[in-house]
Amino acid sequence: MSLIDNVISKAREYVGVSEYPPESNNVKFNTDYYGKEVYDSSTAIYPWCVTFLWDIFRMSEAEKVFCDGIKTASTEIVYSHYKDKNMLFSKGQRGDIILLLTGEAGKNRRVNHAGIVVGVNTDGTYETIEGNTGNGDIANGGMVMTRKRNFDGKGYTIVGFARPDYNNQSNIQVQTDKQAYNEIPISARLTIVGSGVRVRTAPNTSSSLLKNLSEGEVVKASGRIASRYNPWFHIAEGWISGNFVQGWIKDYNDNNRWWYVERDYKYAKAEWKNISGKEYCFGKDSYLFVNCYIKSAVSGVYYWVDGDGAYQKQYDTNSPNRKYRIVENYKMENAYIK
Repeated sequence: MSLIDNVISKAREYVGVSEYPPESNNVKFNTDYYGKEVYDSSTAIYPWCVTFLWDIFRMSEAEKVFCDGIKTASTEIVYSHYKDKNMLFSKGQRGDIILLLTGEAGKNRRVNHAGIVVGVNTDGTYETIEGNTGNGDIANGGMVMTRKRNFDGKGYTIVGFARPDYNNQSNIQVQTDKQAYNEIPISARLTIVGSGVRVRTAPNTSSSLLKNLSEGEVVKASGRIASRYNPWFHIAEGWISGNFVQGWIKDYNDNNRWWYVERDYKYAKAEWKNISGKEYCFGKDSYLFVNCYIKSAVSGVYYWVDGDGAYQKQYDTNSPNRKYRIVENYKMENAYIK
């Protein structure tokens, strides 16, 4: 079989696979992409139509062919990569990546869903296999399905067809976000602080510009680059500098702990901090203390912080319950203990 045949055959193997539990985005393709199981709760951080494509190319030993080896979960990055290469077409062929913009897409999105073309019909319609789709939700339906797409489709527009170079696999250098950039999977809802914040195709200022974000916009991030002096966050549309965001971040490296970032990548460390009217305490590792007593550095009273890390004044005591963790010196202790 040809490489296109291999990729399409691999995609067919997974038709009918769905995320579990429903609306969690917990699915094999995300697990393979992020290196561990990831879950969404009230907000969608881990959409997986593109991680499905990345994974079927990987399992077909064609990882270098998908986006020329760029590891991405973003439809916007797929679109920009092939557009910049002049490999984005108005008519598709077997093996192409079909790019769609659905009615549910956010403002300023150019594309928000993708699949692989497995057949072209004589009437101009396209047979596709798509991840994270469904009968009721084109771009977040939670299942791998075969679909028929056309230019007069209801609820979506065909943006174009990205054409992978199936014949040039050996000459492409692999770039993977996780390997090259040491990306840490996270869950974050970040507010943009600054005007004209640039979204780029890769975590560096020399990469292509996708769009600009305005002051006050809220974005969801699924990864970050662990660099104190050159921080970047991975959002659905691409990458943004960590110097122009504010919000809570949950790391999924080995601790599932929360921390808080502000403009210029400043974060609370070994201190109490008021955030949105509540008091929180952060250890010397910058992570949030939760479910423990923390000794006051002034009065010696022990303060209780709950499962969300918020201080609960009604539980102030001089005799903390020893079945819980007791922090005697928050300035010298890590919030996270392995």
